[in-house]
Amino acid sequence: MTVALIAAVSMGWQIGQLTVAQFYDFDNREAILERASQALNGGGRDGLTSWLRQNQSPVPGRMLLVFDDRGSDLLGREIPGEWQRALRFSQNRPRFGSFGAEPNRRDRQLTDDLISPSGEVFRFLFVPTRITLLNILALPTTQVGVVGLAIIMAAATALLLARSFSSPIVRLQRATRALAAGALDTRVGAPFNQRKDEIGILARDFDAMAEQIQALLTDKEVLLRDVSHELRSPLARIRVALALAQRKADASAQNDLVRIDQETERLDQLVGQILTLARLRSSTPDDHEAVDLTDVIAEVIADARFEHPNCSIEFVGRAVPAINGNAGELASAIENVLRNALLHSGPDADVKVSLETSPSEVTFSVADNGPGVPEDQLKQLFEPFYRVDPSRDHKQSGYGLGLAIASRIIERHGGEVEARNRPGGGLVVSFRLPRRS
Repeated sequence: MTVALIAAVSMGWQIGQLTVAQFYDFDNREAILERASQALNGGGRDGLTSWLRQNQSPVPGRMLLVFDDRGSDLLGREIPGEWQRALRFSQNRPRFGSFGAEPNRRDRQLTDDLISPSGEVFRFLFVPTRITLLNILALPTTQVGVVGLAIIMAAATALLLARSFSSPIVRLQRATRALAAGALDTRVGAPFNQRKDEIGILARDFDAMAEQIQALLTDKEVLLRDVSHELRSPLARIRVALALAQRKADASAQNDLVRIDQETERLDQLVGQILTLARLRSSTPDDHEAVDLTDVIAEVIADARFEHPNCSIEFVGRAVPAINGNAGELASAIENVLRNALLHSGPDADVKVSLETSPSEVTFSVADNGPGVPEDQLKQLFEPFYRVDPSRDHKQSGYGLGLAIASRIIERHGGEVEARNRPGGGLVVSFRLPRRS
């Protein structure tokens, strides 16, 4: 665009130069200057003034100005401002009259000088009776300004065009990342999806895709929640019927009834975890308050030590500033991570819980001495119902929901969850929470 504008200005410049050249080189110019020289030689200043009154416009479309060394026109007329600036660039003036010098046409100039017998110098200027754009473009003082203005206009126009193309692309990029991070209600929105070009079509297609994905996932979550909720009623009736059967059955049937009761309890826990996960995914975060994370961790560890008296649970950390969050949800997340470590470390589990703080975040981690997890499956640990190879899950009763629930809770608090293998064996699950007032 800059090149095109400069080329256009250059063409206008050349045309303007030709226009001024036409005002400089025209028929009878030499004859007019010769008659003026004769009037000056014959009558001096008064003779030249008298001749000028009769020849103010010796050529149609051109006006003749004659001014002295003080810059005053002999007839008291004002010199146009554009030509005043141009006169400063006039050089190599040919002279007529008593000195008989011939005009030099190799160096273009705007004025001619006549010298009277007394030595007084008069400057002759032929100007068009009507100033046009081409005349102005040809002036030396205008050329640099026009080129500079062309560059500025090209830069501003290019910037506006670039922003008109880049803004919707940046917005679409942010929306794509937000959708990938789980914000299903993300849309490109107006005014980008109202454009008539290809970018507008792409924005509308993205919004339609995001709406369809949100509908599908929402329907799945609603179905999962509704089915889980509906299972609660028959489970409750089964447990009541089981209690009645235990009263009536003899000793030989008690073992079977106890087994049924255990499986019913496990099924009830699974339904409860599914409902919890569905609630965390579909509901908005609860009201947050200042939470002392050290006290929450200490309480969860105390319960775990009571349930697993043979396991070693070490807590390494110090008091950290209170964070903004929901104490119940954070306690559930910490409990799920700790139970997962105890579950997969065996009867003699050695678990280390640590809490660290930095100026911007608080980090909680749980390290176990279990078999670890293959590196290519670490990121899938936080997906619902995901289980690693049977060597880690044998003889265990997990459902693959604990870490998914913990991950969702931490995400609702603006944090991040990470799992990695320990160098000496075992798994480390940690999450980082921002320190917000």
